[in-house]
Amino acid sequence: MLLHEGMKNKLIISIFFLYGGMLWAQEKGAAIIPSDTVLTNYLTEAKAYAALYTGKTETPYETRFTNHPYFETDRYVSGTLCFNRLVYRDVMMRIDLFRDEITVVSPYIPYRIVLNNEKFDYAVLNGSTIIKSKEGKESKEKFLVLLHDGTYPVVRKHQLNIMEEISSSERTITRYFKVKLQYAVYIDGIPYPVKNKNAILKLFADRKKELNEYAKLHKLNFKKQTELSIIALVNHYENLTSQKHADETDLRR
Repeated sequence: MLLHEGMKNKLIISIFFLYGGMLWAQEKGAAIIPSDTVLTNYLTEAKAYAALYTGKTETPYETRFTNHPYFETDRYVSGTLCFNRLVYRDVMMRIDLFRDEITVVSPYIPYRIVLNNEKFDYAVLNGSTIIKSKEGKESKEKFLVLLHDGTYPVVRKHQLNIMEEISSSERTITRYFKVKLQYAVYIDGIPYPVKNKNAILKLFADRKKELNEYAKLHKLNFKKQTELSIIALVNHYENLTSQKHADETDLRR
């Protein structure tokens, strides 16, 4: 990525102010001065990734919860990030599904920066692809897990709500995040919620009979294996329709 001169100067000045603060904060004779190697490595790394490390810092949760609102883990994990149409690899990040925020950690200096969601394109984390919802400009954008990237994409949404349990005997309040998983199939860019076989058969009514037979043959269980069953049925519909188009093309030749 090419940086204009003003951004370079701003980045270098910020780093030297940070290290200057470290020097003054230490007691006399106990200051920790960064080595030339560390500073050079940071400048090299940050120069290429500077766009990621510009923004507001993460606000910690004031309330303690028995679980966490992050995607899969509360730790920062290395992944691939597409931001403002540029791909960054080996980015340490964490996805907050309650606040709908992605936080990244800059190299060498543990600042937690919240990314601008408007510039976020997608992320690949722990083998999962995270995208933004496309539910209109008025509603708040949500992060979705892309489960099937075909003609009819299948996504999973994590709906989080804060719950409280009050114990009168112990006089304590327990707070936790309640997670509800919701699924949708995109058709022509519009998401259609699905939660069972009937919902999918309604979407793809032109192949209802074949889909029903496929679900019975492969014993798809939408209650115990909702996610896998939805993906399997949508994938089968794509195969059926693609074969039909291929047959029609052969007839025209």
